[in-house]
Order: sequence, then C-alpha cells, then structure tokens
Amino acid sequence: MNCVIPGGNVKVLARGLQALAKIGDDLFIEFKKELISFVALNQSKTVCSRFNLLYSYFSTYDVNEEELRDQSNNAINCKIHMKVLLPLFKGINLDKKFEYIKIDYETNADIILFKMKYKCDDIVMLHKLRLMDTEVLKIGVNTSSGSNNTCATNTFYNQLMTMFSNSDDEITLEIERDKLVARNYFVGAPPKPRAVRSQVNLNGSEFLIYKIETETTINFSLKPFRTAIQFADGLGLNIGFNFETGGRPMSMLMKNPTFELIFIVATLNPYSDGQSTITAASIPARITQQSQNGANITVEDQLAILNENWDEFEIDENQKDKRSTPSATTREKKRVKAKEKVFSAADETVGDLDVLPESPESPRTKRAKIVFGRCLDPTFSETMLGEVLVGNSDSE
Repeated sequence: MNCVIPGGNVKVLARGLQALAKIGDDLFIEFKKELISFVALNQSKTVCSRFNLLYSYFSTYDVNEEELRDQSNNAINCKIHMKVLLPLFKGINLDKKFEYIKIDYETNADIILFKMKYKCDDIVMLHKLRLMDTEVLKIGVNTSSGSNNTCATNTFYNQLMTMFSNSDDEITLEIERDKLVARNYFVGAPPKPRAVRSQVNLNGSEFLIYKIETETTINFSLKPFRTAIQFADGLGLNIGFNFETGGRPMSMLMKNPTFELIFIVATLNPYSDGQSTITAASIPARITQQSQNGANITVEDQLAILNENWDEFEIDENQKDKRSTPSATTREKKRVKAKEKVFSAADETVGDLDVLPESPESPRTKRAKIVFGRCLDPTFSETMLGEVLVGNSDSE
C-alpha cells in the first residue's frame, strides 16, 4: 500500500504521534480500506490511544483490497518502535518545510518507507525504518456506545486542570444529572502527606453537551486526560467523554473531518466494594478535643510521646549536693510516676483515638533551685574566723 500526505497536514501527524508517545513505547500501524490507524498501549494496558487518519486526510490513498480480505481483521498490520519514528517529525513549522510525505509498505515486509519531499531546493529524503514482529491488536470497546455523554472545549478543561496540582495523578468525577464534581481525592481515602485536597463543582450548563442517564462516580488516571487536552489545545478541538459507570472503560474523543484521536481509559468506582478494595482503607487520623482542658492532640503526637527519650530527664548524681539527696529521691519518684501515667494514657488512647492528658510539669525548675540555692546563703560570718586576737586598727 502507499499513501501521500500533503505538507499542510504533516503538523497534525506529528502532534498525533507525540501524543501516542506519551502513552506507550510501541506503535501499532493498521492500514484499512479508508483510513490508517496508529495505536499505542501503556505498559499496564489500562490506557489505549488510537489516532485515525481518514481517507480525506490524504492527497493519495491506495491499498490492495485483496490483501485486506486475506487478513483476519481486514487490515494490514505492522509494528514499530516509537523512538525510531519520532525523530522524523521533530521541529517546528513542519507544514512549511515539507511538500509531501509518502508512506510505502508491502505486506509482511521487514521495513516501512517514509519518503519526505522538502520545499527547500527540492530535497528528497528516503527513510527505511526497521519493523518489529507483527502483532494484531483486538480491542473490544465501542467508543460510542456509552449511555452518558459530555463535551466541552479544550479551554474549559484547561481551566479545570489549573485547579489541580501537577503532582496529582488521578481524578475522581462524581456525576449527577445536573452537575459534576471533580476531586483529586475520594471520601474515605487516607490523605497523602503534604497534599492539598481540591474540589471543583461544575454545572451541566457549562458543557456543550451534558447528557447523563446513569449517575455514577468514576476514578481514572490524569495522564491520558492531560495528553488529550494538550493535543486538543494545539489544534482547537473539543473533547468529548463517552462512558457508562465506574469500572467500565471510558472514551475521550477529539474529532475532525479528516482525523480523530481517541483515548480508551480504564476506570473504577471507588465507592463500589465489587470493583475496588480501596474503600477498606482506614479513615484518616482525626483531631479530637478533650472536654476537660480543651487540648488538641493527634494520633501522631501520641506515638511521638511513646518514642520520647525519657533518659534526657535523668539527673546527674555526681553533680548533686549531698544535702539535696532527700528531695532528689522525692523528685525521682514523681518523675517515674508521671512517666508511667503518660505511658498508660498513651496505650489507652492510640487504639480508640482518645486524647492524652497534659504532660506533667518538668522537674527542671526544682532542680534549678537546688543548684543555685546556696547563692542565697550569707557568704561571711564572724564565727568563721575563730578567736579575735587584735582589734581593728581603723576607727571605721
């Protein structure tokens, strides 16, 4: 088969291949009767992206129909590594550089030919790209059979993504008949450290199309969504969603009279026990209030008390004055008693999320009085000199 892409359409092909490269490393090419499909899968096979170039996209499109009939899926298939093909479409203003690009492939061949005709000095470059072992994909998902359909402009979704952090990797949509709630979390999930929970409420009237027959909750990866927005933004396309319920594949569609890009994304319903075990996760630690003194302590603080190095409160016996021994013994008993009280309270409250009582007053204040107590004693007494043999010589 062979086909010719006019120079003005090369930019679309380049953007489509770049979008597929963000999903998978291998590119499946399917030559059909009236279109060419470029397909990519991610490693876990939870995202499938399909870029279709329709018959009207080409200036010349010729495929052997007899060879098509010999194939099981009525398509001529080949497979190539993405890194081999992408360098051919790097750069800017590709529509102004090329006069045309011709693709030539023979069934069961080891190579595929890309003939590129540049406008400058009539330069023609021929690229022979080595193919991988042929593999046929079978994706049994009808991208237009869902009972729920929405559609909005790429600008609308760009503004929506500004409400979320770039570090967010998932999004949860709670879909009702007249509104949609977008969150970067779902209720009951343990919170991520240093993460900001975001929620955006959208009315159905803000969409170009908003037809919901079945209310549901859908959780899916943000990576293909961001890729779709970037592709649609560069070409001024709308993005449509076609889905049923959480746990069923969802389709993101961007269509043009000459091409279309479709993302098929695996989803889940985080509130359905039959589809996910995430709902069994523990509820995040909550701050409770003690009714007696109003102190607020979290479970993390309670665990920190258990791990406290209590040896720091030990008093150095070598630096104590002998006269302070009775009071030091009393202080040691109080310290041990307070330590046992805190530990017993912590053991009781870590399990039932209760609040620890306030820590006892540190014994360091009493220790300071003992150390500096002699400073208050008189420093001189006549009895310390013994018997006076000679009186003072001065009258003063």
